Amino acid sequence: MTNNTNSAMDYLKKEGSIRVNSGMIVVYPQSHQEETLNVSNLAPKFNGCYATNNSTVCFVSDNEVFVTPYTRSTLHLLVESGFKEKYFFVPFSDGDYPKSEVYKWNSLRKRACLSYTKCFTEDCIAYCNAHGIGTLSDEILKNCFQMPATGVKIRQHNYEGAYYPIINSNCLDCIAVEKIGKYSTNNGRVVFVYRDGKTYVTKGYKIVSALREAGYTECGLFVPFSNGEQILDFTLKSRWESITKVS
Repeated sequence: MTNNTNSAMDYLKKEGSIRVNSGMIVVYPQSHQEETLNVSNLAPKFNGCYATNNSTVCFVSDNEVFVTPYTRSTLHLLVESGFKEKYFFVPFSDGDYPKSEVYKWNSLRKRACLSYTKCFTEDCIAYCNAHGIGTLSDEILKNCFQMPATGVKIRQHNYEGAYYPIINSNCLDCIAVEKIGKYSTNNGRVVFVYRDGKTYVTKGYKIVSALREAGYTECGLFVPFSNGEQILDFTLKSRWESITKVS
């Protein structure tokens, strides 16, 4: 390993992971139960190895056991450092967490989630660059409503529900690939999945020519706000009402 890799591994163990040991109390919030962790068999059998489960990584280094949320950079570091993938028990990968270090664990998970969003955006842009799906001007995008990942609560007649982005994950899988760079229209509204993976909705059909010129293609996407829905959140409603219809 290089000095940089050694330093990165030291940081991962000290700051980016939870060191686990037998006797540690683990909380299972689903069942409101606590258990005593037993990892006594991991160090002697899997030193220099790692295992993954449910976006969680367990690795054994210098006969010490560590657990960290999965990130692309962490996995790359472990492989670069010579760790071998094996299959073994991964603590904290089924909703459980270390009772004495819950705040650090939650902080690590939040940090990992931010990295998923960044990697997803990079993957989407790389895919679009490779497939001729281009950009729209800032002026056009400013007149579009970006669907928040947390969704938009709506009311339509006696029904209340929520609309979410068309790609509502951080994984550019085969399903997401079918949606990116696509648009659809209905009742004077246009929805499209932009090259960064985000979903946008706007008013009027003039944008369609710009989408086509940028390499976007039409398909049968659901078009939010095209059937008289009322947005319930005041801030999101105000943002939607600020969109100018351009025909």
